[in-house]
Amino acid sequence: MALSRSPTPVLLPVLLLLAGAARADTGCPPLPGLDHCVAGAHGWVYGADAAQVRMLGGDLAASAEAFERHFARAPLRLAVLLDAPQGRIGADARGRLLAAGAAQVVDWPGMQAFQAARESTQPADDPGRRLLAANPAIGQAIWRNLTRHELGHVLFNLAYWPDLGRTSGHGHARSPDWLNEAAAMVLEADELVAQRRRLLRGMGGDPAQPLPALAEFLAMANPARPVGQAAPAARGVSLVYRSPAESGDAAAGARYYAQVQGWADFLVQATAATRAGVLGSISGRIAAGGSFEDWLGETGPAFGLPGTLPALDRQWQAWLQAAAR
Repeated sequence: MALSRSPTPVLLPVLLLLAGAARADTGCPPLPGLDHCVAGAHGWVYGADAAQVRMLGGDLAASAEAFERHFARAPLRLAVLLDAPQGRIGADARGRLLAAGAAQVVDWPGMQAFQAARESTQPADDPGRRLLAANPAIGQAIWRNLTRHELGHVLFNLAYWPDLGRTSGHGHARSPDWLNEAAAMVLEADELVAQRRRLLRGMGGDPAQPLPALAEFLAMANPARPVGQAAPAARGVSLVYRSPAESGDAAAGARYYAQVQGWADFLVQATAATRAGVLGSISGRIAAGGSFEDWLGETGPAFGLPGTLPALDRQWQAWLQAAAR
């Protein structure tokens, strides 16, 4: 997901916290300077702020459940270190986490560090900056959902392209851009993807900017990704806020993400009554060297979909029209 756009206000309902705060001696290998930890099927979340650790532990547990539902396989476990002290978490400590079952150890900014990084790219009178300063709950919601989205890219790549999962978040994924973004979107909180769904409904009725045909859309590159985006210098996933001048086309990116959201919704809804795990089935075929059209012809009918792209496009267009009402 592009990180340079000023975020649109989103309100996050209070989520049921799925994991309690725990000290590092309750099922978590101890890490110096990160005294709080939650552990579960999703992996581990460490940090110095007990409330943030507890909150993110619940969020990532929900993401893990969504991954298993949409991909028909359990996600690999991550160890997420919030605001790890510089130089304090050495190779031995990280090795203990890997030995305990973490597929990857991810350094991640806590909420305050995330907000400070964003503010460093914005002028003092930026409307988005003023809005977040006046409404801390909005900033918290953005941090939580962006964390789920970006770590969703990591989980997706670890599952199907393990070498990429361990070296970059998603900037150099081998899957089509639509699938890579859809994989992260389906792990977000439902309350927060509603914004994209509303945008898609409005786009469907704008003759000046018609949606691209399905074949074109499936081949598109994400227009919000800056040209020449490099992989992180260190192993793992990096989170960088870019100024508007350094970013890709934000307006085109918003439209693209809205269409990806709708396409993911369509695939899940159109196959739910027949068979679960459509995104996992598509991902497995593409990871094996095939294309979406290969998958559609070979496996689409088993999911209740037509076996050709033109027939699927007609079904997709009908879904869009119904969703716009």
